[in-house]
Order: sequence, then structure tokens, then C-alpha cells
Amino acid sequence: MARDIEPLRQFFRDCRDAATLLDLRTAAANYFETTHVVMASYIHYPPVGARDFDGQIRVGEFGYPESWRETYLAEELHLCDPLARRAVNFTRPYFWTEAPQLPNLTLEEREYLQRVAAQNMGEGIGIPLFGPAGRNGYAALGFGQAERPPADEVLELQAASQMGHLAYCRLLLKDLPNGTVLSAREREILRWVARGRTNSQIAEVLQLSRNTVETYIRRCFEKLDVNDRVSAALRGIALGMVD
Repeated sequence: MARDIEPLRQFFRDCRDAATLLDLRTAAANYFETTHVVMASYIHYPPVGARDFDGQIRVGEFGYPESWRETYLAEELHLCDPLARRAVNFTRPYFWTEAPQLPNLTLEEREYLQRVAAQNMGEGIGIPLFGPAGRNGYAALGFGQAERPPADEVLELQAASQMGHLAYCRLLLKDLPNGTVLSAREREILRWVARGRTNSQIAEVLQLSRNTVETYIRRCFEKLDVNDRVSAALRGIALGMVD
């Protein structure tokens, strides 16, 4: 039986109408509930020469085992994930179980794949995403079981991920109201956020209380029209407000 594509159509409409990054996250969560996806992550690749260029920037994820998520973030394992590293060279989604057959895998990449296999997270797909002026990305979608979803659903997930990426690029780069300015302290804190530091670590470096750091970050959310730390840092840098 053919899949009902109305959820995909609704997601496309939601991407078109999203006014904030929170709107887009909510739309993606609602759409994934209609699919076999139980875990997902999204990586953004700013183009070389862009203000926010820093290789791969991990934007967010959900559904992964907490122990694996903590390890992945702490050890920055996306930097040795062969699908994430090579995504922009692909012309189609790759299943996770296909990764060991990729050509010229490094020892680091093979060790990473062995660690992933030991987590027993089931099958998934890595999807290359393409955006304006080389602002590309990568989506990893996990199904939590060994069985692959129908081919039509894989194509649908590719289309949805691409549309979501384009909407993210639009929202990341949209202009702010005239007169929006970040203070020197707000810019400094966002620089540390962009480097992956927690609020507690930033407080220690700047000799501030954690509550003070959190207050500054909330102000940045309001000024930059975002709802999470990573998007605040990315948006501030992309718009030239944070160096």
C-alpha cells in the first residue's frame, strides 16, 4: 500500500511558514512521528569563507541512547563518522550498514563504525543536504530496528530532510530588526558557546556565576530570535555579530 504523503505535504507547508527555528523543530518532530524514525541528528556545514565556517557544526539530535549521546558529544565523534565526513560527496542516502563498504576508510573511521555497531541501534540512513552558496548539511535518521523502511519512505525522508535544511538556512540568515546589537559580554559568551562550552564552563572561564551566564544567554535568545544555544551562536556568527 502506498504511503499517505499528506504528512510530507504538511511538513513542506510548515517549513515554508516557519518564522522561528523553534517552529521548524516542532514541525520536524511532528513529521517524524508519522515515519519509522526514532532518532535523528543534524549537522550543518557552513561554506568555506563564511563568517561561521568551522568545519562541521552539530546543531541537534534526539532519540539516541543517553550514554552514546554523551560519549558522541564529549569525544566529538561526528568528526570521525565516515557518513558525516563524506556526506556532501554522496548523491543518495546511505544506509548505516553500508558504511563499512565505503572506499578508503581510515583506521579512525573503522573504529568509529565498530563502536556504533556495538550500540545495537539498528538500521538508519545518512542523508546529504545541499543549501545556498555551498551551505550544506547532513542528517542521520535511525529506525531503532534492523529492518529497513520501504523504499518510498526513504525517498520521502530525503525530500523532507532537504526541505528542512533549506528552511534552516533561511531562518539562520534572515535579517534582524534594525538596531539589534549584542553587548560585548553577550558576544564573548556566544563565542564560548560556539566552541562547545557548557554554561558552567563559561562561568568558570569568565569568573561569573552560572546564573549570570544563563541570563546573558537568554538575552541573546531574545535578540537573535532563537530558542537554543547552538542556534544563537550560529546565527550571531553568520550575521557577523560575533567574531
